[in-house]
Amino acid sequence: MHMNLESKVTINDIAKAVGVSKTTVSRYINGHSDMMSERTRERIRAVIEMTNYQPSDIARNLKRKNTNLIGVLIADMSTPFSSVLVVSISDYLSECGYVPIFANCNDSLQKEQEMIDSLLFRGVAGFLVNTTSCNNNYLIGVASRGIPIVLCDRYINHYNFNIVTFEQDAPFFNLVRHLKEEGYTRPVLFTQCWENNSSRRRRKDAILSAIQQVYGYDATEDVYLVSFQNGLSAAAQLDALLGRLKPGDIPAIIGTNSVTTVQTYKAIKSCGLKMPEQIGLCGPEDWNWQQEMNWAQLIEPTITTIDLPVRDLGRQSAECLVHMLKGETEGAREIMLPCGLNIRESTCRLHSQGDFG
Repeated sequence: MHMNLESKVTINDIAKAVGVSKTTVSRYINGHSDMMSERTRERIRAVIEMTNYQPSDIARNLKRKNTNLIGVLIADMSTPFSSVLVVSISDYLSECGYVPIFANCNDSLQKEQEMIDSLLFRGVAGFLVNTTSCNNNYLIGVASRGIPIVLCDRYINHYNFNIVTFEQDAPFFNLVRHLKEEGYTRPVLFTQCWENNSSRRRRKDAILSAIQQVYGYDATEDVYLVSFQNGLSAAAQLDALLGRLKPGDIPAIIGTNSVTTVQTYKAIKSCGLKMPEQIGLCGPEDWNWQQEMNWAQLIEPTITTIDLPVRDLGRQSAECLVHMLKGETEGAREIMLPCGLNIRESTCRLHSQGDFG
């Protein structure tokens, strides 16, 4: 391949000359060539030497850690939760003189790794990560090289990262206790997949623990997976739940996030079931839009929610990273944000909403 050596050689030029992706060249430059064949490593090395390729000033600045660029990786930027998170992170970093570079990972661990490499090559000083998977050895490797990283809400196994997240046990215990006080005999959980998502897993575990403590039985069989990819819609799972009820059972569905709760609300309405008399519905409110746009207060009946302070999550995550960049923190920190319980009409069978203050 002909290459104009009089102009500045780019990483794209190197990739085309070698016949590999830009990500592969980036990994080589950043010391991640262990998984490459010896032939690929040698070809990249030879082309770099032949072209006298030099990484850009911004990439070299990474080693001096004096850039003002911050990589922000979001698992799925299409959700309302993510939009609030992005705005709060952007606002705080801008106040502090940093420039965020946002990357949507489309719930793909491979995409997340590619974005990490790309952002490292651009010279980011650190990362804020709402990860796609709790099993993430690649990000652990980046952290082990001394790159400052703060996790937003979601944990990663086998490494002690700085993280800002939400408390789970206390608010869900209070919610389940409220359901029992209102006469619901069978609390159940509707959730999206939790295997690689620590937030959903922690909520599932907190809810099951609360049911065990308050109701005195193991509710593992009352966990319903809502997944459009597997054909398991909220409507289909509601039908399954109704088919399993025993005489006298009064169910209350707890959604693990706003998306699941809204889908379940639509399913309940389509079935003609009365809330809160025949069935209850509640869940965490993780959209955190302005109060005049609070969906849980706009629909009828209004929905009982656990409010997750997403704006605070974004701001405190960014603040934690800025402290790391300035060398003002020692050791990993776990910041747990408290969550409030808003009792509304959808779970008030025996008492009015006002009875709870």
